[in-house]
Amino acid sequence: MSAAHKPMPRDKTVIFKGASAPSLQEAAMSTGRSHVDDEPIDDFFSEAIMTSFSSSVPYRQEGRDGMSLVSLDFPPGAMLPRHSHSADCLYYIVSGGIVMGMRELGPGDGFFVPADQPYGYRAGAEGVVLLEFRQSTAFDTKFHEKDPARFRAKAEASLAEAASPPTDAAREA
Repeated sequence: MSAAHKPMPRDKTVIFKGASAPSLQEAAMSTGRSHVDDEPIDDFFSEAIMTSFSSSVPYRQEGRDGMSLVSLDFPPGAMLPRHSHSADCLYYIVSGGIVMGMRELGPGDGFFVPADQPYGYRAGAEGVVLLEFRQSTAFDTKFHEKDPARFRAKAEASLAEAASPPTDAAREA
């Protein structure tokens, strides 16, 4: 593990810089992914979906129960399947927005999701940058969507629709 990816000590003040932060994958914080009905999880994510967003872990303490901070950047229309984590998560929207059920959340808004509580959201028309705070440096993810292939088709269509400029007829409506 490089020095930039090394967990931070818990017993002193630490300054961190986002420019050298590893991605969520590089930080290896996700300890497992599964589906509640044992469906193959690869069916959820095409390459287009997986490469549409970026993540970084600017702060991660030592130990499994240390504090962590993850920055997530999703493009317009990106969808997250209903899923849960084995650790509580507190989210804060920096820019853009999300649609979560019937609620629209924007800059300065946030939400808390307790461990093992399923949730999902879709990035708004401007995409979204959000911060994810956890009292954990390792977590499992379980997917709760009933039909992974259907979710994948919806997610790809949502990304494509958001990336397409509106037609003249749509602007006049």
